[in-house]
Amino acid sequence: MEFPFKGLVAAPFTPMKENGDIDVSKVSKYAEHLSSNGVKAVFVNGTTGEGVLSLSIAERKEMLEAWVEKGKEHCPVIMAQVSGCSYREALDLAEHAESLGVSAIGCLPNLFPKPRNVEDLVEWCKGIAQAAPKTPFFYYHIPGFSGVT
Repeated sequence: MEFPFKGLVAAPFTPMKENGDIDVSKVSKYAEHLSSNGVKAVFVNGTTGEGVLSLSIAERKEMLEAWVEKGKEHCPVIMAQVSGCSYREALDLAEHAESLGVSAIGCLPNLFPKPRNVEDLVEWCKGIAQAAPKTPFFYYHIPGFSGVT
């Protein structure tokens, strides 16, 4: 499996309405702005995008769908962060991302409980990657999150 993209990948924030709901109507303009500044790839629902621990699974899915439907014209490489939640939810998000045809998925380590060792971390990642077998998988290593170095 290949991921031939080279260049800058932006981690977009999640636009919100004043009441705290996500605002998918802003995605197209946001993608156009990023593209006009040389960005052709986005990492949706990452920590910058409030995806980890702040958005519901339904909101994360809706935001990813908006980027695929409204943002891909300007930022053709869409990567989806699929973890930062329960294992089953991560599997669901990975399957959903693949069904949308994203360019790749990204995964953090399990946040609670933290993996006890590298083998546990690899098993966590392997299961999530297998939920989207046709999509490139990237592990997003933050030692403070995993406790594994």
